[in-house]
Amino acid sequence: MEAKPRVLVADDAPTVTLLVERGLEANGWDVVVTNDGYEAFQLGLDGDFDLAFVDHLMPSMLGAEIVTRWQEADVDTPVVMLSGMDDDETIADCLAAGAVDFMRKPFNIRELVMRARLHARRSPAVA
Repeated sequence: MEAKPRVLVADDAPTVTLLVERGLEANGWDVVVTNDGYEAFQLGLDGDFDLAFVDHLMPSMLGAEIVTRWQEADVDTPVVMLSGMDDDETIADCLAAGAVDFMRKPFNIRELVMRARLHARRSPAVA
């Protein structure tokens, strides 16, 4: 049996993590959830994820900082940044930090699932 792709979902809003978790699990993903930035950082260091959805504004660590610190630690998990902040500077900062994509909140769960599939196809671990 083929292993399910594994995704980390990090957002301080439990309603968001629940929505994303249900949407991805219904589409064959193994989902790990956290509501804390530092915990997300640690999970990314310790886990073997094919993809991560990370909220930009979280307690204890910003999403852009998580991405930057993962890169410094040679973690190559692709990150899609989520944020209610949709100004051009925030988007540019997140992408410059190393996120592969940016989704504005509120988002459509169907679009999120499709982006997950797109980025998973590009990941050597899933391909």
